[in-house]
Amino acid sequence: MFDDDVFSNEFTDPEPPAYRHETPTEDTAGGEREFVPQFPTVVDWVHGYFLKLIRRKIVDGAGSGLSWDARWWHYPEVVARLTALHQAWEAARASDDMTAMSSWWINHLEPHLRVILDPETGPMSDATRSGEFLGHPHLPAQPVPPHLLSTINGR
Repeated sequence: MFDDDVFSNEFTDPEPPAYRHETPTEDTAGGEREFVPQFPTVVDWVHGYFLKLIRRKIVDGAGSGLSWDARWWHYPEVVARLTALHQAWEAARASDDMTAMSSWWINHLEPHLRVILDPETGPMSDATRSGEFLGHPHLPAQPVPPHLLSTINGR
């Protein structure tokens, strides 16, 4: 089901998402340092950072606004894109490059959000509060002819 707060016109100022720039590491058995993510899983990152940070005009069903379903985990493409965003965010956070987080916004977040939230063709484009929309069908495909397999696979 949709979270009623997603459709609220009121601006609320929740606690800002936790963010640490320092790169936490742990010693491994060999004495090497291993990166420790701030958010161990994509679910932790989505609920602990992404949903607290991103604010957009969301509408119920396709139309004049962006589409989001509180059941984001129901859409394989959305899960894959959010997982990629989480991993890129952790890498940017751990980077010594002071522009890494800006690059994450421009090169990672914005292109993925355009697709995820697209009200016309995005994976959640027909989502409604009722939760009846179960996602668009898979892309159609026909079996690859056997004589083309080696060419396509580069062998």
